[in-house]
Amino acid sequence: MSLLCEKAKNLTLTSRCMYCGSSSYGKGCRFGPKGTHFHADDTTKCSYCSSRDFGKGCRMNPFSDLHLHGIPYNSMISEKLKNMLRNHTLLHELLKPLHEYNAYTLGIIDSVGRKIKEPINEVERASYSPLTRTLIRVKRYLGSKLDLLTHTSLLEGSSSSTYNQVNHKQVLCVESNIRNKINEIYEIIESALKDGITMEQIDDILQK
Repeated sequence: MSLLCEKAKNLTLTSRCMYCGSSSYGKGCRFGPKGTHFHADDTTKCSYCSSRDFGKGCRMNPFSDLHLHGIPYNSMISEKLKNMLRNHTLLHELLKPLHEYNAYTLGIIDSVGRKIKEPINEVERASYSPLTRTLIRVKRYLGSKLDLLTHTSLLEGSSSSTYNQVNHKQVLCVESNIRNKINEIYEIIESALKDGITMEQIDDILQK
């Protein structure tokens, strides 16, 4: 298995308690009813005890003895996450210096993004795909305004979040974990681009 596939395989979501964010099942939740963790997102297991059984027999359900399986992630949240990731990826490509583009490394474009030779093989054509050409044009057109775009995006993100002293450390921890996962995705994309995958193909994957 290639490094790219291995990284993609490892980027799996862990089911967590909807009340406290823990991956544990059963008792021990600080906020759940009767101190019980509840996993609402895993359809394969009981949301209270993690058993794969159905029907009666759950010893952790605080309201009955029935095993209650979770439901899939809300489709609206899933769609929002995909759109956010897609937008972040495109912005990441826009902010990347031209000398880090594969088209530059392969000698297709110069240091200011002008095409200096025609791509002659599959790898070179992939490095200078229509979407990549569009990103380079936008990058050349906006110039220093790209920094303003980044700062505006950061300000909007910070102003939309509210400070909560009670769970501030937990929020910072979640934020760090999300950033680490996004960075891993960026690494997968960079590796894919170097392997000859086009930005169009990556964009299609992010929209699925």
